[in-house]
Amino acid sequence: MKTSDNRRILEVLSVTTLASFIAGFNARLAVVGLPTIAGEIGADVWSMIWIIQGFMLGSTIFQLIIGRLTDLYGRVRLFTIGIGIFTIGALLSGLSSNPAFLIISRTVQGIGGAFLMSISITILTDNVPPSRLGTWLGVNQVAWRIGALLGLTLSGFIIDLLSWHWIFLIQVPIGVIVLFWTRIRLKEVYKPKENIFIDIKGFTFFTLSLTLSLIGLTMVGYGYRDYSYILLALSVAFLAIFVYSELKTTHPALDLRLFKIWQFSGGIISQLLYSIGFGASLTLLAIYMQSVLGYSPSETGILLVPYEASYLVFGIIGGRLSDILGFAPVNVAGLAVGSISLFLLSLAGSIPMIIFAEVILGVGTGLFVSPNTSSIMTSVPPDRRGVASSIRTVSFNVGFAISLNIAILTMTQKIPYTLASHLIVLGGILPSDSSLTIELTELGEAIKHSFLVQALIMALAIPFSISRMKKVEMNKKSN
Repeated sequence: MKTSDNRRILEVLSVTTLASFIAGFNARLAVVGLPTIAGEIGADVWSMIWIIQGFMLGSTIFQLIIGRLTDLYGRVRLFTIGIGIFTIGALLSGLSSNPAFLIISRTVQGIGGAFLMSISITILTDNVPPSRLGTWLGVNQVAWRIGALLGLTLSGFIIDLLSWHWIFLIQVPIGVIVLFWTRIRLKEVYKPKENIFIDIKGFTFFTLSLTLSLIGLTMVGYGYRDYSYILLALSVAFLAIFVYSELKTTHPALDLRLFKIWQFSGGIISQLLYSIGFGASLTLLAIYMQSVLGYSPSETGILLVPYEASYLVFGIIGGRLSDILGFAPVNVAGLAVGSISLFLLSLAGSIPMIIFAEVILGVGTGLFVSPNTSSIMTSVPPDRRGVASSIRTVSFNVGFAISLNIAILTMTQKIPYTLASHLIVLGGILPSDSSLTIELTELGEAIKHSFLVQALIMALAIPFSISRMKKVEMNKKSN
């Protein structure tokens, strides 16, 4: 490879790595602070979930437009716009004073995050040779993990020493630095090949379907089951209309025809089930450590570091192994290890056991994410990589949002919703004459019940990776 090519790849990697860093930093900043934020702004459990879910909603619905726009207009311009929106969302979140404004601000930040998460992978795929893509995706994941690690450790101290507002405000100068570096280092190499057409109808139907489903699940949690069933039924109807519309239109928002490629569709299904299993795990751990065990935000952040450190190492190992052995066996190993770790968390009660399960979870995540992403991105033609990346991100975000809802619904099967909200907001700081010790034990058991459900869901992804392994072997024999 020429020196100029290596230099260009390194410049691209520097930008996408910074973007991954700030995305990881943001993803973990609010995790350890949720009980504190909820207590100060008067949020209940579902409002807490929507602080996270608002970000995921903004990230998800705009993936449909972003994927199409990147294939029509190129990657760099939209990537820069995304960084700007993300930074503005961080500023608004830091200035919030009530649950509604914070949820809206996080949704705005999620829109910017949609650009970062999807386009950075597309840019890498455009510039890096396929034989090295798994390794560089692994490096990108490591940058995400370093950001997440710093987010976990710093956020707790920021909350303890300053206030929760600063966990968002600190992202503003970082976003400005990433924006400046992108402007001077990133050059467009992709040349659009199609006429401009954006599927507004498909975008609208998908947005309605996803939004109504999340609101419907929230209504279930609040006890308004009749309304929730109506909303969920409407969500399914809009999803059916969306699928029909996408299959009929010439330029769909999500090219569902890509699902004819089993390496792609199997990877997306595996990603979805993995995300449902994994999505709520760190949030549940943070609540367990603070509200049940009584640790402070800073202590909780430090206690979650073993997961991030483990993923930091195995994010690179997973990408490298996929380049050597192929993606399928590494995927299967990652899903199996991840499922076992969640099962261990459903049994854990002591900190040493929790830390051990965290390390195992990091191993599983590292072995799954990069190889699965590489297999998805290399299974489609170059002019469909933007859409493929968007579908991959949509599957992750939808799975993550579903995971949060399932976690709360399964948790409240074991403990009344109002009591769970009250205990979580207390954050483990009980009045001296409190009689809530038994209730805290019940909250801990409810959280463990959620981990067990998540372990079973993640295990469901294993057959889809095994089937892709067989498909790859058949292709090799035919060639």
